Amino acid sequence: MSYDVLVPVDGSDRGFAGLEYCLASFPDASPTALFVADPAHDHTASVGSSEPTAERAQERGERVLERAADRADEYGLELRTEFRTGTPHTEILALADEADVDHVVLGSHGQSPITRPFLGRVSEAVVRRASVSTTVVPETTAAIRERDLPGEILVPLDGSEQAEAALAYALETFPDASHTAFHALDLPFDRPRSAVEGTYLEAVLEDRESRADEILESATTLADERGATLETETAPGAPAAAIVERVESGGYDQLVMGSHGRSLAARLFTGSVAERVARRSPRTVTLVRGAPA
Repeated sequence: MSYDVLVPVDGSDRGFAGLEYCLASFPDASPTALFVADPAHDHTASVGSSEPTAERAQERGERVLERAADRADEYGLELRTEFRTGTPHTEILALADEADVDHVVLGSHGQSPITRPFLGRVSEAVVRRASVSTTVVPETTAAIRERDLPGEILVPLDGSEQAEAALAYALETFPDASHTAFHALDLPFDRPRSAVEGTYLEAVLEDRESRADEILESATTLADERGATLETETAPGAPAAAIVERVESGGYDQLVMGSHGRSLAARLFTGSVAERVARRSPRTVTLVRGAPA
């Protein structure tokens, strides 16, 4: 079955890092690179130039797309290219729907001066509104090239269907990776176990630990059904902060998680935990919507 991936590129290093991730991670996919010329934010204008802005944007877009196609050639892949004029996130989302793509991969920020720990305005809009799974790449092109993808993958779990879908996606899309399921113990107190023993808080702790065991046991069963090996971990802390801390300290190469969890956001937009992680993760984050293709 064909797997179509859309990769917006704007000439920035982060944009090409998204392309690099796509080419390395989806060798059997049909990739499309998209360049959007934004008249409202023309970065190509130069003082004293007599050449029309639209023509400069067209030429620059063609150069960027040609460079993207050359990189795909090095992977032995044929890259389709698309040039559009308009608001970048609007055109990205429109093409994703029109071309019925399965996945969008984009840099965490492009021409914007905004840098980590915040997503750029385009990537944030796409993450929030895309109807398909999205990968956000916060690293440089050089860093992605040096990384042995798919590598070690961290999959945060909270017991939701979307989290389980993310685990299934990670196991099925990257069968050669090392997978670790992670659950954050979101406790209503910040005390060691010894300080809560014999108090009503001990029952709260035991309830959260029991819930974690159930979630991770279910994850292990899902992996067993696919003949995969799955490591499991827990750590105390607010989910978004605990996930980012684990990615930073654990040496993981990427992170795969549900685009929303147990909140009412499930039917409307990306959940707050997924958004926070996508904004602050030092590693590539894939937000999965629904079951794997």
